[in-house]
Amino acid sequence: MNKLIDSDVIVFAFSNNPKKEVCRELIENEKITVNTLILLESFSKVATITKDKELAIGMVKLFYQADNIEIVNFDINLFFEALKRSGKSNLKISDLVHYTTALLKGCSAIVSYDHDFDDLGIKRIEP
Repeated sequence: MNKLIDSDVIVFAFSNNPKKEVCRELIENEKITVNTLILLESFSKVATITKDKELAIGMVKLFYQADNIEIVNFDINLFFEALKRSGKSNLKISDLVHYTTALLKGCSAIVSYDHDFDDLGIKRIEP
């Protein structure tokens, strides 16, 4: 089963830090799901942290070309599905969109260092 990968894991994979290798390995070797909002968040953070816009563009291209990565489009339907769950959750709206993506795609886990994803209907794991 696919795992939803949160933007923090992607940012760690594409910037210099102690978590880089474990995050990169996960992205390269697991069947993963992201949505376009996750890619937008990741692009913005990687470009800011590394001050290398070309690296961030290359990262997004890598996601679009990889056979092991499913990209879900953030559209009005996904937004409204997330909004339906907003009364039952304290997640900020972007995290609620990610959680809803994981639910709709039947992901086995959300891979993230963000503890806001704890105690939901899908388990949170770290790389």
